[in-house]
Amino acid sequence: MGYWGKRINVSKEAAIKQVAIINNLSKEKRCEMAFSICNFGISRTHQWIKSQHPEFSELEVRLEFVGLMCYKDRSMKEEHWQYFQSIMDERIRKDWAKRFRAMMKAKGWTYDDVARWGRFSSGKVVEATISRGLPSFVKLAVVLFEQSLEE
Repeated sequence: MGYWGKRINVSKEAAIKQVAIINNLSKEKRCEMAFSICNFGISRTHQWIKSQHPEFSELEVRLEFVGLMCYKDRSMKEEHWQYFQSIMDERIRKDWAKRFRAMMKAKGWTYDDVARWGRFSSGKVVEATISRGLPSFVKLAVVLFEQSLEE
């Protein structure tokens, strides 16, 4: 009851009534409610991260979420965080490359086209650069392209 007593606009009587209602529900329904509340919190936190970093991919949002919820509150050991971050960094790099290639395909571009526009020596240079990780300006192009598809 301590929790309810600290909430604004919730009387002790209302709290007792709410607990009684919840206690009369089946275990399955209580579990469903708990998952729903948990998922709502996770979803809202993801939305908040995305609003703070609109350039983040879904994988980057997930990495930031775990960082906020587990690492920064010290419930995750440093070596576990480093391992998780290394795994996610690789996935994020591959995801950006995949999204860039999807943009190229949708626009009908080749690596040689991109090399010509970016004044690279050849399409092979562009392809190798993408494999190592996209520069920020290319990520911006991908984000703008994806947003144009949503509109």
